[in-house]
Amino acid sequence: MPSNMQLLLLEPECRLHFNKTPMTSSTATLKLSNLSSGNVAFKIKTTAPKAYHYKPGSGTLTPNEVQEVQIILQPHGHDENTIAHRFRVQAVPVQSCEDVSREQWGEFPKETIQEQRLHVVLEDPTVVDLKVKYDELVQYTSMLEKDKKKLEEQQAQTATITPPMRDTTAVDDLKVKNGELVHYTSMLEKDKKKLEVELAKRTSASDSGSCDKLQMVVVAALGFLLAYLPKLIFERGAHARSTNS
Repeated sequence: MPSNMQLLLLEPECRLHFNKTPMTSSTATLKLSNLSSGNVAFKIKTTAPKAYHYKPGSGTLTPNEVQEVQIILQPHGHDENTIAHRFRVQAVPVQSCEDVSREQWGEFPKETIQEQRLHVVLEDPTVVDLKVKYDELVQYTSMLEKDKKKLEEQQAQTATITPPMRDTTAVDDLKVKNGELVHYTSMLEKDKKKLEVELAKRTSASDSGSCDKLQMVVVAALGFLLAYLPKLIFERGAHARSTNS
């Protein structure tokens, strides 16, 4: 059978991510898009059928049609073998837009069936949350850098204007932003302390060294950004004082 799927576009392409929550179920979404100019029948299989519930498991897509498949990892499906689970999506061109029966699938020549395999990945919810916080901090820091450059340009433009003619709107706006930065930094410092406590707990209880290392890296990144923000606040404060003088 062909190893590369050409009839369908799979999103994600090769990995299905589930949360590592043994006491509850976890859901991943697989999106199938028909790339061909004709009808395409699909079928989804897994190496661990008792561990997952997914619907639809098969169907037929018309040209350009998109189908989302919700795949649920059951609570009893979490064990040491979960990371070895695999999914396989098969596709074949068909004339009709009707669903294809199991018997009909067995009649298709093997060389006409395309397939693509997906691996199962378990993620620690705490690590996922840390990644989100880190991405938010990186984005926020980038925004602050852009604001800083704009304010520097404004300062250069107003440097030649006599004090009575200066517009105080930019200065007032800068004071507001300084207050927001101080408040946001305080909130981040609290989050960082909470994350450090959670990391200490998981470091002693977790049996996954890779997850612990990732948590340490993310918390270290949080610390770096928290150390950077006060510097930016100080620079903004100095900027405001020089602009207001």
